[in-house]
Amino acid sequence: MKIFAISVVKNEADIIAANLLAASQWADKIFVLDNGSTDATWEIVQSLASDKIVPYKQDFSPFYDGIRAQVFNHYRWLAQAGDWWCYRLDADEIYADNPREFLPRVPTHHHFVASETIFFNLTKEDFAGGSAGPASVDEIRYYQPSTWSEARFFRHRPGMEWAAPAHAPKHMGVLHNRRIKIKHYQFRSLDQIKQRVAVRQQAREGGCEGFGYSINEDVNEYLLDRAALRRYEPGQPWQLTGPQNQLYQRWYDVALKTFCHATGLYK
Repeated sequence: MKIFAISVVKNEADIIAANLLAASQWADKIFVLDNGSTDATWEIVQSLASDKIVPYKQDFSPFYDGIRAQVFNHYRWLAQAGDWWCYRLDADEIYADNPREFLPRVPTHHHFVASETIFFNLTKEDFAGGSAGPASVDEIRYYQPSTWSEARFFRHRPGMEWAAPAHAPKHMGVLHNRRIKIKHYQFRSLDQIKQRVAVRQQAREGGCEGFGYSINEDVNEYLLDRAALRRYEPGQPWQLTGPQNQLYQRWYDVALKTFCHATGLYK
């Protein structure tokens, strides 16, 4: 079993090295498309190029979720039936669960896996007394108890189709009932928050319908009180209350998808 990851990045210079090096511990190949960074992101990606980390190209066209399809279609020939694609390796995420251990346990009649995304946050206390705040993601220690769930992995089939602007391939199949835990560091410094907001505003101006969040220009709106959060202690159990959103499949959808995949109707 091999794992191929697709990473679309833009202006993530402060975290991209940590992200790619962490992912290279479990991914066989990481294909990186830079969507027009104006900081050092692309140069960092190129400096990390290896058998595992593959700088694909820079693409300055407006962002859309389906941009990942061109990466999949360019490299799909490397994958065989039963391999996995992390079709959305976000630059601000570090996996808490190891996909190399998680994915082999997914039954063959389950075809894609969703995340249990844990949001790590900067806090008001981080900047008390004029402090500059955490110097790296390792120093961001507080997370929200509620999580979020989104599709992250799908099992490869030679005949599957993925054409832009679709955000994912057709007929991904049956959703696995367990979620893979991811640590999400969307806010890492005051300057990074401002840059993040600017990137998302630019994407929306370019026609992207997503990013209805994280566009408030007041950086203080992204700082939370520690009292509302949980403190992360490596090796200790997570204190989670479950996902804010309900990502599931109805029983008859599962039955239909199982039949179509088992009989080969879905190539």
